Amino acid sequence: MGNPRWIELMTESLKKHVGEAKMKDIMNGCEILDKSDEKQSAEWMRSAMVRLDRHIPSNDIKINIMTGCACECCVDHMDELKRTYRESGDIDKLLDVMHGRVFMVRPVREGNVVYITKAPRFPKEHAEAETPGKKRYYFCHCDHARAASDGMSLTYCYCGAGWCKKIWEGILERPVRVDITKSVLQGDDVCQFAVHL
Repeated sequence: MGNPRWIELMTESLKKHVGEAKMKDIMNGCEILDKSDEKQSAEWMRSAMVRLDRHIPSNDIKINIMTGCACECCVDHMDELKRTYRESGDIDKLLDVMHGRVFMVRPVREGNVVYITKAPRFPKEHAEAETPGKKRYYFCHCDHARAASDGMSLTYCYCGAGWCKKIWEGILERPVRVDITKSVLQGDDVCQFAVHL
């Protein structure tokens, strides 16, 4: 599992945004995540996202819930990235430093929006995959969802968007908005996020 604290983070995020009762309904059966295979995890996650979407009509609240569950990556690089930005104030220079350390595909900036395209989670297997479904499977970074070949709510992908959000908010020390522009769980070839600086 990519984030061993995911259940704890999701539970706390749900309590904070929608209360104990809805949290219990949405997280019902989550204990299987620690002891199930990836197909069972993906099926539980698909069902949990259906419950989340049913209980919470507000996209903003759903986004806040899911971005709060994201993996905490790049902690080792955060001081260097903050320093680079503080010293230069140059987003393009920062992107150059991030490329190869944080992002394997160099982010592209268009004005105040930075587009981040993820690299495949399993590059070798992705390159050798012979079907679009297998390519998407080997691309996906999300351990709880990878096996969901279709039918996963886009809501789930805001967990991945939260990864980008945490990085950028950590560097800039202010809130940013992150949108999902492409998702392999929605049938796209890549996962891509737009970070509004």
